[in-house]
Amino acid sequence: MNKLKLFMLPLALPLLMNCGGGGGESTSDDIVAPIEVTTGDTANKTTLLKDNPISEVTSVKVFDNYSINIDMTEIKMQGEYLFLKVVDKDKKALFLGQVVHHDNIKLPLTIVADSFPLLVELYSESKEDKTISYEVYYD
Repeated sequence: MNKLKLFMLPLALPLLMNCGGGGGESTSDDIVAPIEVTTGDTANKTTLLKDNPISEVTSVKVFDNYSINIDMTEIKMQGEYLFLKVVDKDKKALFLGQVVHHDNIKLPLTIVADSFPLLVELYSESKEDKTISYEVYYD
């Protein structure tokens, strides 16, 4: 066991030397007090949550429910398989899947409120069919 300790000491010594805490020479002149910033005519001069109650009319809208409606009777594609792709403004896919040729499609989405404009693309496996794409803006 004694030989193991002697073997481990040279390995552990550089690690212990680098662990220092640093900053041992600081003085009180180096410490800067935080700056308090207030906006408007606020009577509260504190950042404590208990001293800054939220207003009863405050609302935050992060997510929004939105539906995309597509009239499939107007889509004239020759391919057997028809696909729908919906991406947000950052090109993140919100929906990608196969759809049917007839009837209407109603695609309900719950998305981040600032994802608009959405890009909707319809395409098929057929080379004769052109991709149909359009942008959807928030109403």
